[in-house]
Amino acid sequence: MSKFLYRSYVAMGDSLTEGLGDAGFDNDRRDKGWADRLATLLAREAQAAGHSFDFANLALRGSNSLHILTAQLERALELEPDLVTIMTGANDLSWLPWRKKAIGPLLRGALARLYDVGAHVVLINTVRPAHTSLAKLMIGRSRQMSNIIEGIGSEFGAPVVDVHSMREFERLDYWASDLVHFSTNGHVRVTNEVAAELGLSERDETPRLTGRLRLGPLSFLTWLGRDVFPFWSRKVRGVTSGFGRTSKHCGFERLAEPALIAKEHGRAQVTAPVEVAVTEPVGV
Repeated sequence: MSKFLYRSYVAMGDSLTEGLGDAGFDNDRRDKGWADRLATLLAREAQAAGHSFDFANLALRGSNSLHILTAQLERALELEPDLVTIMTGANDLSWLPWRKKAIGPLLRGALARLYDVGAHVVLINTVRPAHTSLAKLMIGRSRQMSNIIEGIGSEFGAPVVDVHSMREFERLDYWASDLVHFSTNGHVRVTNEVAAELGLSERDETPRLTGRLRLGPLSFLTWLGRDVFPFWSRKVRGVTSGFGRTSKHCGFERLAEPALIAKEHGRAQVTAPVEVAVTEPVGV
C-alpha cells in the first residue's frame, strides 16, 4: 500500500485521545494513550527513512467539539503538521439534540482549513457504548454522531476510522475502571486500527491484558459513587474535568532524530531515506 511519509503529527481530541485509562497514566501521562502510541510507530518509520519526527498531543479531558474544533484547531494550524487526527463527539452526546446542527459546520471548517496548510487528516468516529446497561442509553446518540463524522469525511474524501463498529468495546476489559475511558487494551486496539488506515508497517505489540469481564452489584455501586455521580455533578455545575489543566504539549516534541550509522572518517553519517511510495495528503 502506498503511503505518505509523515514527519510531524498533531492529535486533537478529548480524554480518549489524551490517554486516560492507559496503564500508568495517573502517574505520568506522557507516552500514554492511543495517539501517543501511534506517534511512536510513526516516529520509528520516519527515523528508519532518515528523517526526524515531531509530535504534539493537544487533546484535553472534558473537551467538547466546540473546543476541539476551535481552540485546538487554531494551535494545530500554527504547527502545520503533516498528519492530524481528530477524535471528537464523546463529550457532546449528552447535549447532542441541541449541538447537532453546530458540529457539522465546525468539522467541515476544520477539515477545509487543515487541508489548506497541507495536512493529511484522519477522523475517528464515536465508540459504541454497549459495555454497561447505563452506557447503552447513549448508543443511539453515538450512532448519530458517527453518522455526522462519516458523512463529512465522505464529503472531503477524508478517511474515517470506524471505532463504532469495533465489537471489542462491548467487553469490560477494553475499558478502564471508570468505564468511560479505554483501558490499555482499548488504546492499543485504536492505535493499530489507525496505523492500518495509514498503511504503517508496524503495530503496537503490547499483549492484551486480562481485566474485569463482568460488573457485579458491589462494584457497580462503587462505580456509581466514585465515577458517575461526580461526572454528573460537574455537568450540572458547568465544570469540565479539564478545568485548570493544560494539554500534554503546547508545541511539537521531537520523538526521533535521523538514524546515525557508524562514524566514517571521524564524522557521523545520516542514513539515506528508504524508498517509499508517496501519495499526496488527502484533500490537498
